[in-house]
Amino acid sequence: MKKILFASTALVATAGVAAAEVTLSGYAEMGVYNPGESFDVGNDEVQFFTDIDLTFTMSGEADNGLVFGANIDLDESQKSFSDPWTQGGEALFVSYGGATFTMGDTDSSYDKVVPEMNLGGAGSMADDETIHAGFNAGGDYDGGTLNGADGQQARFDYAFEGFTFSASAMQIANGSKPEDVIRTPATDTDPAEYYADTGETAWSAGVAYSTEMSGLDLNAGLGYITLDEFAEVWGLGVTVGFAGGFEVGATYSDINIEDSVEADYDLSDGEHWGVGFGYSVNALSLGINYGEYDFDGETQSGYGLAVNYDLGGGLVAQAGYGYSEFADGSDDDTYSLGLAMSF
Repeated sequence: MKKILFASTALVATAGVAAAEVTLSGYAEMGVYNPGESFDVGNDEVQFFTDIDLTFTMSGEADNGLVFGANIDLDESQKSFSDPWTQGGEALFVSYGGATFTMGDTDSSYDKVVPEMNLGGAGSMADDETIHAGFNAGGDYDGGTLNGADGQQARFDYAFEGFTFSASAMQIANGSKPEDVIRTPATDTDPAEYYADTGETAWSAGVAYSTEMSGLDLNAGLGYITLDEFAEVWGLGVTVGFAGGFEVGATYSDINIEDSVEADYDLSDGEHWGVGFGYSVNALSLGINYGEYDFDGETQSGYGLAVNYDLGGGLVAQAGYGYSEFADGSDDDTYSLGLAMSF
């Protein structure tokens, strides 16, 4: 999360009830970017870029020590206040000891435990370092990629002595069989073509481990996600932080598509591997990553770069670049340059 505290208000209830707190955080970006032909078809030109995020975070503690809370990103809200079955940027949790249960706009267990390769703490306005064709964000296996689900997760985590065990579930069509739900026809850009005859729920599980030894910060995660009659994915990632601000990592995932889905939707089994490098010293931070997908001999790959300089007071200068090579032999790149503001 690239958001910092903006303002907070303590809401103190009557005697005998623990206090609750509501905070508002803000994040804004301004600059220029080039989205490339692949991301803004027909307009591969340098353009103005402005964006603002506002996030409300609420937390409290019950008399018995149960911690509870919620947050909502107003930039992502879609009917989140009126339709409880529609995920709209909100997430809620209850926690006790090492156990936490979360529902809403949150990661699957796979996405939570498997490290991503955008290392070094640097980011860019247009996310150039993470949108190239070779980057695996983990969340690619959530939401619409899995047969059109809206990404509303229910996840249980338990942390114990460096380990985090996680299990999650995501309904594909709000409890209905996907093929029983009336949807608009598929188009070249609409993932409705993936609304296949599959199971109702995507299940995910994983385990992560973090430790410090001999001056090294080690983080590793193993994750699994599956949707019956559609696909299953295994993934593993490791990052190591060194003294002096250096960080390196690697990730691998194995993607298995059901035979019936391969035939109906022109999909195939595949695998992905990626590496990342990060460096942070004083006000400077940078990260570079490379990744490659291989689907039955057809590959797509890419690399991304982000460089940040902290100007102090919540103001950061950002630059990003991403390059992609696609299976059809074409290529594309994106870049952005500007200022990020945390309030």
